[in-house]
Amino acid sequence: MQGCFFGFVKLTMILGIISVIAAFTPACSTTPKAEDQAKVLGNSREAMDWFTSNVSGLDSQLNRSVGYIVYPGVGQYGLLIGGGKFGQGVVYNNQNQQVGWAYLNAASAGLQVGGQGFKMLVVFQNASTMEQFEENKLTGDVGATIVAADSGKAGAASFTNGVAVYQGAQTGLMAGASVGLDYMRFEAVNP
Repeated sequence: MQGCFFGFVKLTMILGIISVIAAFTPACSTTPKAEDQAKVLGNSREAMDWFTSNVSGLDSQLNRSVGYIVYPGVGQYGLLIGGGKFGQGVVYNNQNQQVGWAYLNAASAGLQVGGQGFKMLVVFQNASTMEQFEENKLTGDVGATIVAADSGKAGAASFTNGVAVYQGAQTGLMAGASVGLDYMRFEAVNP
């Protein structure tokens, strides 16, 4: 009986932690603080260099696209029956000019344990898809092509619903590399 009680207490504590994370994570701003913007921009350029070095055909795909988002560092966490992904990114047009900021905040359910980080690239195939993103109306899920530098080059991902997604390992990746597009938010750069 005592074991059941302590199991219940542990489960309650874990659910409490998940609730706190979920409550405070959505409050993050899409645009980084002014003092952090240069660092996010620099990190996004480094991440983009990494992707173009490790994905064959990516330069060609980018030249045919209308724009892309670089998330230089996405955190992914999992605690038993809940978890999520979060990160800030930079939005570029197909001329490699910054047009905005992006924020990813996605909760998930299901059995998962761990916490890891990765970089992510989201490429927009056409203007209507990018416009939906810029209006914060993009929906659906897209499976990500996982790129690992130590295992050779990956090929360019296929577009699904006008979007191609790449995830680059920083350590190991958690299983289930799927991105919920409706959890990405956009904010234009102030002129």
